[in-house]
Amino acid sequence: MISQTSETLFQPLELPCGSILTNRIAKSAMSDSLGDGSGNPTPSQLRLYETWAEGGLGLSIVGEVHSTPDYPEKPGNLVLDPNSDFPRFGALAQMGAKNGAQLWLQLGHAGAMAHGPISVPKGPSAIDIPGLKCAAMTREEISGLPSMFARTAALAKKLGFGGVEIHAAHGFLLSQFLSPLFNRRGDAYGGSIENRMRV
Repeated sequence: MISQTSETLFQPLELPCGSILTNRIAKSAMSDSLGDGSGNPTPSQLRLYETWAEGGLGLSIVGEVHSTPDYPEKPGNLVLDPNSDFPRFGALAQMGAKNGAQLWLQLGHAGAMAHGPISVPKGPSAIDIPGLKCAAMTREEISGLPSMFARTAALAKKLGFGGVEIHAAHGFLLSQFLSPLFNRRGDAYGGSIENRMRV
């Protein structure tokens, strides 16, 4: 006998944005680090998301997809910008959407936590403590963040992805702005919680 909870799990779900998932099973964003080192998907990554889609979930989210190669969390993160391999991203979108699934991209920016050997970490404020060193972002860089995320979201839509999720947790850039430990700015982006939320 199937319980009402089990029946609900397999019912379609309409999200507030209007997207309809075939069921309520979702694979949350994880940084799988399966990219090719240049920011593009690999055959192994395509097969992984195809396998999850074939398994019958309603939504799968690719973790840590960056709008620029300048601030990756680690080698192997995907980068979706005008220089990306669009056919490979399109193949990922197609394979991850089999069996009625939706494949979304989690748009991220590691900020102060960007991987030092392949980037120059920048966060809300300059930090220099053991194990963590970064420069402060300029006001121009900060004010450009919303349009940067929007450009990447538009590319994702054009390539066939079902949606995007903005990564604003786990110590990455947007959560760094919220944290007074990372954000020591004295301008419109620092101080009060309203200012720290401004971006």
